[in-house]
Amino acid sequence: MRYRFVLLLALILTSAGCKMLFGPDKTGEFRLSSEKTLDDAYYLFGYSYEDSEFYRYPFEKDPTPDIINEGTRVLQGDETIELVSFNTPGQSNGFALVGEFTTLEDAEDFYKDYKRVEDDLQFAVGSDTVEAYQVWIQQTSASNYVKLLVKEANSLEGEEGNKYSEALLDYTYQPNGSKDFPN
Repeated sequence: MRYRFVLLLALILTSAGCKMLFGPDKTGEFRLSSEKTLDDAYYLFGYSYEDSEFYRYPFEKDPTPDIINEGTRVLQGDETIELVSFNTPGQSNGFALVGEFTTLEDAEDFYKDYKRVEDDLQFAVGSDTVEAYQVWIQQTSASNYVKLLVKEANSLEGEEGNKYSEALLDYTYQPNGSKDFPN
């Protein structure tokens, strides 16, 4: 009997994963790209904090992600480049910039010390252009808070000359709606 219980528990953990038992990842790192992928139509990959997964957007068979990098095209000299810009596909709440720094070390210190979402923040569905060493707060469509540290923000060009951007982000997710981030 005991053997069957252990086997059943192992199967549940293997098939459903630890997220079912312990909830979403509260911290992590991910890379968010504005590069579009073609299937039947073009889509981006966005990130869901609650599921700790990337989802195609817009794509009717995938859940709506919490954040995408929609990219902003700008003219730089004689060349067009794409800069990182966040958007929340749920079209509610959004992003507020809380810090800009000249070094990653200063940005990391601020990010670690930022423990509570301020009451007077103004959230926008789409961000301005995003740069390295910034700290953003996101309020998701489920009214949960995320703090984001932008470690890298790059303008890139694909093999066929397509312009896109990528951001490397650290995040801390507060899945219960509290304005306080865990230590």
